[in-house]
Amino acid sequence: MKRLSVCMIVKDEERLLPRCLDSIRGLADEIIIVDTGSTDRTKEIATEYTNQVFDYTWSNDFSAARNESIRHATGKWILIMDADEYLSVEDHNKWLAFLNHEEPLEHLAYTLPIINFTGSNEYEDEINTSPVTRLFPNFKGIYFERPIHEQLTRGSQGELFHKKLDLNIYHTGYQSLRVDEKNKHERNMRIFRQMQQNGELSHYDWFTLGNQYRYAKDEIQALACYERAIKGATANLAWYTHCLVGLITLYYKQNKLEQSWEWTESKLSEYRDYAEYHAIRGVHYETMGFFDEAIACYLRAIETAELRAKRNQEIWLVDPMYSFDMPVQQLIEVYFRKNDNQQAIYWLSKLLNKNKKNPQVLLKLVEWLCHNDTPESVIRMLNQTYDLSDPSDATLLFKVSLALGREELVNYYQSFVSLKEDESIADRIRLSLIQQDRQGWQKSVQGNYEMAEDSPFYVWLQGLIGAMVWDEYNLLEQLALKLKDKDVQRVHRVIVQILQDDEITEKDHHEIDSDQSFIIARQLFLLKRYEQFDIFVKRFQTMELVNRLANYFYSINLIHLAMDYYSILLSQEALNFNSLENLGLYHVYQNYHEEAVGFLGAALREQPQARHLYYFLISNAGQEEKAQYIELFKTELPSFTTISFVTDFVKKQSRS
Repeated sequence: MKRLSVCMIVKDEERLLPRCLDSIRGLADEIIIVDTGSTDRTKEIATEYTNQVFDYTWSNDFSAARNESIRHATGKWILIMDADEYLSVEDHNKWLAFLNHEEPLEHLAYTLPIINFTGSNEYEDEINTSPVTRLFPNFKGIYFERPIHEQLTRGSQGELFHKKLDLNIYHTGYQSLRVDEKNKHERNMRIFRQMQQNGELSHYDWFTLGNQYRYAKDEIQALACYERAIKGATANLAWYTHCLVGLITLYYKQNKLEQSWEWTESKLSEYRDYAEYHAIRGVHYETMGFFDEAIACYLRAIETAELRAKRNQEIWLVDPMYSFDMPVQQLIEVYFRKNDNQQAIYWLSKLLNKNKKNPQVLLKLVEWLCHNDTPESVIRMLNQTYDLSDPSDATLLFKVSLALGREELVNYYQSFVSLKEDESIADRIRLSLIQQDRQGWQKSVQGNYEMAEDSPFYVWLQGLIGAMVWDEYNLLEQLALKLKDKDVQRVHRVIVQILQDDEITEKDHHEIDSDQSFIIARQLFLLKRYEQFDIFVKRFQTMELVNRLANYFYSINLIHLAMDYYSILLSQEALNFNSLENLGLYHVYQNYHEEAVGFLGAALREQPQARHLYYFLISNAGQEEKAQYIELFKTELPSFTTISFVTDFVKKQSRS
């Protein structure tokens, strides 16, 4: 008997089908494909992998199509897959070990974690998991029911039990590109609407309908569906915990913290031996300003996941991110806000060690280190993590060094990479800037831009910096014209006018948004072009830009420089909310309570709904002010005072 039959239903899947079928080669003993009306090359591609391709007239019923596919299966085991899914080849040995040694039971099917990539491309870090029963023994009377998000059943033969397996299926079907291509949302919603009209929606269907709305970014409808689903659900259902965490997450995102906390403590607490419970508690504490309590929860989440791993238990309840990435990212943020840079950098390093190919984490870590340590120390740390004999590692370090404009790092890592003629034009221009190579800059700026992969603004920005350094505005003008980008030409005209002291109107000044002006100033600073930096800031000076720069310097621990800019803003009474908050928290952790209350109170007057500020104001204010802030908190955020840990805090502070 054949060991494994992989059964699929497909329609117009020519783009993704090869990836799926390649991923099961060597594992599947037979592949059965039921086509529901493809008009592209799907069937042609399918026949390259299997001779069992069958036509089926679509009837708006997924279970009927699934049952048609399994009707042809002759293997001992059946695995259900979709064309936008795939297996990891590295996991094949784990699959084979299960298939060869597990004894098929007529009442038992297997629930597998589907790893969903939900970003705009399959490399984005928007990942979640969902449990789906996809593997079951053949010839045991097991079949599908329900028109959408179909479920396995034994019908009148008795209950079908589900056992969790640590065998992953990867899914990209709900990436935004795929949703646009196939209009899956509308197709699925038509089926749901028909079921609802017929009164056929079960609690499970309400859960899957909630998922559908959530993928479509309709969180209000998703929340309503989750509420209906969980009312009739029991904890032993495979989807229950996913619905519970989804419900809590949406309550939180809708600013209904009293409800998200209540569900966390009353229901999710039953799973306190999983990381999810502790991580979600930490988010609530952090949101309300209880940073120390949040840190304790995040650390507990990581410890809980590590303990489960040591015991060879399932590491996560619903989503792998809660076991490490999410609590670590929050720890980094909270430690930075507490000015505990040593701990923040420690956890940033831990996050990088988990995935050293993550350029965002690497960039953030190296940028902070470059401003707070010697180049030799930074290089030594990086070389302990990366293998410079690996071209991808060396290229990544070179690219990050280039982005940060660090000449010592660029020169060091450049010796480990080979620069090609077709290298990014912006990178070539930037390299000449870093190495102060005027001729190289001129040659690169005058190059061919038809093949430029970079954003036109970024290419032009490298030209602008060189023009400011070497007074080459004529070449910058040529560059702006060659890039053929209206936004670049608009920004170019106004910036050059400002830098050359030409008279411009207020309308011209508003042609440059705060992001663009900040990016230019930050790049000048990173490249250590301090004279040009001062000129740009002075001539383009707006209080918004000064606030952005002050907060940037604060974030990379250049405290003295940040305070110089904060002083300018303070004298002009122009500190914005972020600046006031940073100054307030800085003074809190320096134990300057009166100053802290002054800055945080001013921030609160700008944003009375800033939830986390009340904790710090009530904790640090004098007796009379404390009572005023407690009353203001009750007035502005009355529902939040019902959150148990907040209630306890307010009561304690009222008595002190």
